[in-house]
Amino acid sequence: MGTTNPAFAAYAIASTIVALHFFVMSGYTGRVRAKAKHYTNPEDAGFFKVNAAEGDHPDVERVRRAHANLIESAVPFFVVGALYAATGPSKEAALAYYGSFVAARLLHSIVYIWGKQPYRTICFVVGVLSVVGMAVHVLRFYA
Repeated sequence: MGTTNPAFAAYAIASTIVALHFFVMSGYTGRVRAKAKHYTNPEDAGFFKVNAAEGDHPDVERVRRAHANLIESAVPFFVVGALYAATGPSKEAALAYYGSFVAARLLHSIVYIWGKQPYRTICFVVGVLSVVGMAVHVLRFYA
């Protein structure tokens, strides 16, 4: 694979963007928590000199659910995406699959946080279909 495989290069870029997206979501969760002054861990509440809260603030919980959904979608993408790159697909096909997954996941996080349906579901389905399309290609290639 490596740099001589344009599909792997596209996968490397897409995977890096998705991995960085994890950190953005973590940071945003902390930002929303700080803004709400809502800390469930006693050590955090003590450090910020507020009372520990029972359960998460609804805004914090929404961001955490968006983050969890990203993780659930990214793990299959990392595995299937790497296997797909190993099949030697065309650069254009790889860019279509990887680009649609990354765009769908970035948009999904935004519309999830904003609470916008049906856009959240549409973005989720586009991401899933990207991975399923790659999976079908991998299965056909190795079958």
